[in-house]
Amino acid sequence: MVTIQDARRLLEQYFAEHPPALSGELYIAPEWFEDEHDYLPVWGTKEFLVDGLEPSARYDNLAIFVDKASGAVRQEYHTPNFEKIRRMTPVDAPAQ
Repeated sequence: MVTIQDARRLLEQYFAEHPPALSGELYIAPEWFEDEHDYLPVWGTKEFLVDGLEPSARYDNLAIFVDKASGAVRQEYHTPNFEKIRRMTPVDAPAQ
């Protein structure tokens, strides 16, 4: 079973290998979501998530899930996963 801290490290490694196209500094929030199968990180630009600057918001329709059993990081579209995401519950994922 992958812990939330393991998942955060796996996501950081994923972003190091696959840098997202962002108009600002990458920020991984300390508040995530989870269900019985996956973690759903909250990520985007620091300028939007911390500073609230609307022009730096993401409009890509991407959701990144970290599988709790395997640790696999997968990118999917948000729209077809809306019900899954809606049912997820908040979980703390602070940076170490």
